[in-house]
Formats: sequence, C-alpha cells, structure tokens
Amino acid sequence: MEASENELSIPVDYVPGARGHTVLAVGRDTDGRDAMAMWRLSPTGRAGGAWVERFDEVEREPERLIRIMSMLQGRCVVDWDSKTIEGVLARFAEFLPAETLSDLRAHILVLPELLAEISEHRAAYSAAVEQQRARTKSKLAPLAWPTEVPEQQELIAWASRAQSTAASPVAGTALTLAAAVARTAQLWQDTEQARYRRTYLRSLGDPQPLPPRWLAELRKAVGSSSLVSV
Repeated sequence: MEASENELSIPVDYVPGARGHTVLAVGRDTDGRDAMAMWRLSPTGRAGGAWVERFDEVEREPERLIRIMSMLQGRCVVDWDSKTIEGVLARFAEFLPAETLSDLRAHILVLPELLAEISEHRAAYSAAVEQQRARTKSKLAPLAWPTEVPEQQELIAWASRAQSTAASPVAGTALTLAAAVARTAQLWQDTEQARYRRTYLRSLGDPQPLPPRWLAELRKAVGSSSLVSV
C-alpha cells in the first residue's frame, strides 16, 4: 500500500545536531578585482547569509574576514571536489588563524559523493521492492523517482543557471554551488518520500532529512568546531 502525501512531510530545513554547509569561492568582483565569496547554507542548502569581500580590503582589515568566518563555524565546506576546496582555502590562508584553516580542512563534502550516496540508497530501496515481490508474489510497481540522480556535469549545468542572477563572477560561483547543494538535498527528500509511500518499506526506518553519511559529517563538524571569533 502507498501512504497519502500528508503522511510524508519531512522537515526541510531544521536538522537536529547539524548547522549546515559553507560555500567558499574566489574570483572577480563586479569591478574585476580579486574577491572571495562566502555563503552560509542550512543542512538542506537554503542560504542564510552571504558575503563578498575584495582581497585588497581584507588585507587592510583581516579581522573582518575572521568575524565572518566565525559565523560559518561548525559547518562543512562543500564543493565539486576536494582539490578545488584546497585551492580556495590556500587563498584564504594568509588571512585566517591556523586553527581556523585546520577546522575547515577537517570537514569537507564533495557533491559527487553526496550524489553517489543517494544512488546507493535508491538501489537498496529498489532491491527491497524486488524482495517483497518475491515473498508475496504480488505485482508491485517499481519505485518511481520524481527526478533521476544526475551526473556531475548535468548538475553543474542545471545549477549554473543561478549565475544569471549573480552580481559578480565570484558570487556566481557561490550561487551555483548553493543551488547544487539544495538540489542534491531535494533529490534525497524525493527519495525518502517515494520509499515511505510503500508501507512495507517503512521497516527501513523513518524518513531522514539527509543520507546517513552526509548527515554524520554535518554533525561531526558541529561537534569539533573551534573557529576563532574576534
């Protein structure tokens, strides 16, 4: 049997024990000068703060950057790959305390791994449907996903549309990442809703706001955060 839509609501923003994500980018500001962008995202990718600071201004007043970074504490840095994150953090390194950089490097998420985790669960849920079909000899329809899990390049192309609203290239990079995080979280919520409609799949657990490994990393970042505020 399938449950009604009203039974399937999943909290989409508040996630106990998790603060969320940090998006960091470097690039050109509106006037072509080097700048850094910092976006604060909820666990499900909703933006809750955004800053763009030019490098020359940070050089004059590094304390401002440290204050901003203190508002991003306890979050995982997210990007397309860890090499990109390391490159961005290297640009931040001269302005931040070593302890702050260490915390940021310790809690990194990369979008392809988040997509892969969702795909793993979808495969497991589909396998559970097949097992149920074999046990009951019933004609069970396969699980239907509202949206298939995209390849990385497909997600990049979709999320890049957010750049059209950006005030600068560096803000566009940050907006693209933020859109990709929110989209990936939505893919998971769609996955859990499709599973929980099947009453025989509810034994696999209550609907969760994020996949287990993803959520564990966000919670770990909260538990070990020691960013310095000024």
